[in-house]
Amino acid sequence: MNADEVAKLCGALSLKEKEGPLMPLKKTLKDDGEKRLGLKLVGKILSNKLVNWDAFMHLIPKIWKIKQGVDIEVVGENIFSFTFRCGEDRRQVLQGGPWRFDKALLVLAEPRGKWDIREISFTKVAFWVQIHNVPLICMTKEIGIFLGRMIGEFREIDVGSSGECTWKYIRVRVVINATEQLRRIL
Repeated sequence: MNADEVAKLCGALSLKEKEGPLMPLKKTLKDDGEKRLGLKLVGKILSNKLVNWDAFMHLIPKIWKIKQGVDIEVVGENIFSFTFRCGEDRRQVLQGGPWRFDKALLVLAEPRGKWDIREISFTKVAFWVQIHNVPLICMTKEIGIFLGRMIGEFREIDVGSSGECTWKYIRVRVVINATEQLRRIL
């Protein structure tokens, strides 16, 4: 076979003949995917050393006090995927954080849409923060929200049955960047 024949045969090869018409994804398939994502979390343990995967996967459901169970998969170095069997357990884990394992912070993220786990930065963590030495006149929900926004991304405030801050301090839940140092004083 000479070079002209080989070139002719190569020119005849085409993937376009095998390509078919594009088909839209059925809405039910997309809805099922979104429903499954609603039961998932991904997490990374912020540590320079690798954690013991078996110990982590055995202990973390007990620490979280999961009622209906969670399936845990190792995705990468200190990165895990959590699939909960019920949305209530997933919500409880998100609300109960931040979580630690082996003296290291576990950063959780909610997967959305077309996210690739390798592209998640795992830097934002929600913390409950106590704000002390607030004058009594400033012990209001509005001041708590204002101060919470100074600390980070405000999520919620802990108020008494009166709807106001009645503690010795104001308690707010804020999302902060775990890679940056915390401010001690506002």
